[in-house]
Amino acid sequence: MARAFRVERTIGNNVLLTVDQQTETEYVIFGKGIGFSLKAGETIDSTDKRIEKRFRLDDTEQMKKYHFYLEEIDPSVIRITERIAAYIKLKTDVDVNPKLYLALPSHIQFAVYRLRQGMDIVNPFLDETKQSFPVEYEIAATLAEWISEQFHIAIPEAEIGFLAFHVYSGIHNVPVGQIVKQAEQQ
Repeated sequence: MARAFRVERTIGNNVLLTVDQQTETEYVIFGKGIGFSLKAGETIDSTDKRIEKRFRLDDTEQMKKYHFYLEEIDPSVIRITERIAAYIKLKTDVDVNPKLYLALPSHIQFAVYRLRQGMDIVNPFLDETKQSFPVEYEIAATLAEWISEQFHIAIPEAEIGFLAFHVYSGIHNVPVGQIVKQAEQQ
């Protein structure tokens, strides 16, 4: 018998926060356009063809962070994250790691805040990033243009390097923190 998920919140066009009705476990469900047709309180069957990925939020700390992000993240940041994930898939033919939907919005929002406040973004790994991750850096440069247009701010090259880390993380399922540690060792 297929399980049903109750929609708790539509996060974006392609992402839903749901609860398994049998276990009360939270899941983030991904699927092209799935957020258009389902609203809070409705259910979706686990065998629904629109579901491309499910991401279980079974870590209590992770659940708290995700709920915090949902309350604090600007909806336009969520929308641009979806656009970025689709672009990464288009350029690499790889489905991005679902954790990108958690890490990237908070990174973008904080970077936008810092830039609007006139704070410098310094990236001591910029040269290594360009050399080690040229494809990801090229993708990140396009993403930086989109972020710049969306939020009416100039994105410095240092930030493009940090975005490249997120692109690499999303493609290769490696935490950004691990990428930074590797860069520090070079």
